[in-house]
Amino acid sequence: MLSVGQKAPDFSLPGVEGRDPAMYDLHRFLDGVEATVLAFVPSAHAPVCEDDLRALGAAGWGGREDLLVWAITGDSIFANASAAEDLGLGFPVISDFHAGVADSYDVRLEDWHGHRDIPGRGFAVVSPDWTVRHAWQADPFATPSPPPLDAVAAALSDLGVDVDAPAVEYRAGV
Repeated sequence: MLSVGQKAPDFSLPGVEGRDPAMYDLHRFLDGVEATVLAFVPSAHAPVCEDDLRALGAAGWGGREDLLVWAITGDSIFANASAAEDLGLGFPVISDFHAGVADSYDVRLEDWHGHRDIPGRGFAVVSPDWTVRHAWQADPFATPSPPPLDAVAAALSDLGVDVDAPAVEYRAGV
């Protein structure tokens, strides 16, 4: 994962919010927000990743005008549409099918259970000047304590975005 203080790369990827496909160009959405949260996962349907995304959706961060939240997966836009609906996400789920963006954020997995070159699991918080303010990466099946969204919420608070860290219920053994 990129280090804190590095410049976040711009990108353009296909994705969905609800069931509406669109292109998501980071530079077009960054204006006017106080911070951006990028949640990288190999698949929105992987159990631990699904738990993180469900908690992020339940937190309501995606419905705020001062905060941009995007999930970036190795899934197709069709699988992302299904995940967004199943998990009740209120933010776009974007397809980085060949991990080009994950590679630029240094969170690409070369091989993951037979899937080659897909995003790994990580969170980045980016300030309006494109500076990475928080970066976290872990094994897609790890259940860290405390949950990574605690540190994401703290980084957002440091940027003046008032959020509560969502409770994450990891379903061990799933």
